[in-house]
Amino acid sequence: MGSFGTFLLSVSSFFVPICTKISTSRKRKDMPLSKTRFILSTITCLCAVLATAGGAGAADDLRLKKGISFVSDTDSGFPIEGSNLDDVSLESGKASLLFFGASGDLNTNRQAKRVVDLYKQNSDKPIKFILIDVDHPANEQARALMKNHYKGYIPFEVVLDKQGKVSYSSIGEVETGTLAKELDKVLK
Repeated sequence: MGSFGTFLLSVSSFFVPICTKISTSRKRKDMPLSKTRFILSTITCLCAVLATAGGAGAADDLRLKKGISFVSDTDSGFPIEGSNLDDVSLESGKASLLFFGASGDLNTNRQAKRVVDLYKQNSDKPIKFILIDVDHPANEQARALMKNHYKGYIPFEVVLDKQGKVSYSSIGEVETGTLAKELDKVLK
C-alpha cells in the first residue's frame, strides 16, 4: 500500500469512531437530526475529496519489484511497482514519459531500473511517469496509448511535451542520461 493508501486508512480509522458516536447519540436523541446530517455529510465530502485527490495523481512512489532479474528472462511480474499505476491519462501542461514493457523480459527489467532512477531524479519536476505493461494494460486509456504510441517492441519509451506531442521515442534500452536530456528539452 502506498503512502496515500496508508493515509486514507488512518483517516478512516479516525472517522469511524466519530460516526459511531454520532449514530449512538442520534439513537438516544441527544443530537438533533439536522446536526447529525450536517456532520455526516461533511465527513462524507471530506472523504470524497481525499479519495479523489489520491486517484488524480500520476504514478507515484515508483520502485523496482523485488526479485526481478537483470541477467535472465525470469518472470517475476511487471518490474516496477508503485501507487496510482493505473492513472495513465495525459495531463495538459505536463510533460510525460511513457514506458512500455512486459513481465519476464530482461531488457524491460534493465530499462525499468533506469526509469525508476529517472523518476527519483525528477520527482520535483512536472513530469508524469506512465507505465504500461503491454501484456496486461491497466485500462482502456492504457490500450489507447498503446494504439497511438506503442511500436510493438519492448522496452519502448516515449517522451511527450506539455501539449502531448511526441518529442522523442526509442525502441530498446536507452541510457538514463539520454532520457534525462530528452525530458529536459520538453520542460523548457
